[in-house]
Amino acid sequence: MFSKFISLFQDRCPECDQKLVSHYDQMSLTKHCPDHHYKEETYNHLGVTIVYKSHEQGN
Repeated sequence: MFSKFISLFQDRCPECDQKLVSHYDQMSLTKHCPDHHYKEETYNHLGVTIVYKSHEQGN
């Protein structure tokens, strides 16, 4: 039950639902999917968030 509650606060990839990997430095917070479907960069001092999504095309 508690683990289900904690999972509500974890950032997940909208494509594959894997937990996002986070990295923080003085300039930004970066979160990305281990399979490179999704990447989010947040620059708090600028008030800017940039989101990258992969757009794979099937044949």
